[in-house]
Amino acid sequence: MPILDLISKKLEENKQAGLYRKIPRLSFNGNNTKSNPAVNFNHRPTRCPGPNFDYIINSGRNGEKMGFVNLATNDYLGLSLNEKIKNSAKKAIDTYGTSSSSSFLIYGHVLPHRKLENLLCKFKGNYERCMLYPSGYQANLGIIRALSSISPLQTFIAFDELSHASIIDGILGAKVRFKSFKHNDLCHLEHILKSQKGKEIKLIITEGVFSMDGDIPDLRGILTIAKKYDAVSIIDDAHATGTIGGKGGGSVDFHKVKPDIIMGTLGKALASNGAFVLSNRLIIEYLINFSRAFMFSTGIPPSSAAASLEALNIINENPEIVTTLQSHAKFARNFLENSELNISNSVTHIIPVLIGDEKKAVEVEKKLLKKGIYLKAVRYPAVPKKNARLRLGINAGVNFIRLECALKDLVKVVKQIYK
Repeated sequence: MPILDLISKKLEENKQAGLYRKIPRLSFNGNNTKSNPAVNFNHRPTRCPGPNFDYIINSGRNGEKMGFVNLATNDYLGLSLNEKIKNSAKKAIDTYGTSSSSSFLIYGHVLPHRKLENLLCKFKGNYERCMLYPSGYQANLGIIRALSSISPLQTFIAFDELSHASIIDGILGAKVRFKSFKHNDLCHLEHILKSQKGKEIKLIITEGVFSMDGDIPDLRGILTIAKKYDAVSIIDDAHATGTIGGKGGGSVDFHKVKPDIIMGTLGKALASNGAFVLSNRLIIEYLINFSRAFMFSTGIPPSSAAASLEALNIINENPEIVTTLQSHAKFARNFLENSELNISNSVTHIIPVLIGDEKKAVEVEKKLLKKGIYLKAVRYPAVPKKNARLRLGINAGVNFIRLECALKDLVKVVKQIYK
């Protein structure tokens, strides 16, 4: 078949360009399942710990397995193996089964879903209504396409050029006029909106924490521009929820402002899967009735809602877990900058170590794995070509001295690559 030849050629091109990917095979040894969710940041052993790692990776070579420190995770608060959270999910399975089995519009909401929505409204700044989506990707598609369908010929979208793929795909699928503004450039954003004054519906979309660079927008400035031009502000808070702000409340908590619409995920700091959207009553009611990504998707299982509900309770009861994450991240950023590595403009727990060349980035990844450090090379199309990097996802669950040792090894390996 000709298509198979074309596929083989494309795969070989990816391999030659250092862009070929395989799914890692992981297992867990459970060492951290009973640990306190809030790591004692002040306790810093003086030497690197032994090989008693929390995770095991199957290297694929003769069944060989090795322990590793996971710095590639989005489990930013280290809660995914927490006993309370696991028990909450188990109880929900015993009560409601393993699946919602249908769209929420058919299956309906059970108690864990309703409790989660109510708590998310309070946690994220006292929004009026919340709704749950199967994933953050579908949430962004659902929001953008539904709002754009109100009056397609009179809709314009301005979005940050570094926005997540789900935002870009939602915009492309909406089939309305759009333009990206330069990353975090409010002057450029306003210049774009000035030329679109005649549009009836204007959307401004950005991220609360940018997933590949770890920086944050001037949200207060964006909302000022949104008000000036009567635009709807939409913030993707996937990587901000549970991680920034004094209580981990994300963008609203950090900036002390309230965007029109907030999207966030349950599959990162909130230790589960799925996503949520927060807004006023009218917008949420509209999305429930017109968002195809919501209407025609199976709802998240009650066990997922119960797990994230318990994660929110833990964050509210143990705010030190958020400060632990922020302290870990600040230490890591300072350490890498002082070691003369390029971490771009990161100010959060997401820290890129810029490498540039895709093959060199993969080489660093492989050398780090041999040292027991699980850290993935991020390459095109996740980032522009020749802009490859190692993306650190600092998490509160990692032992501090283990983090420090991993950072030292990272610096050594990167500098060796460039000798």
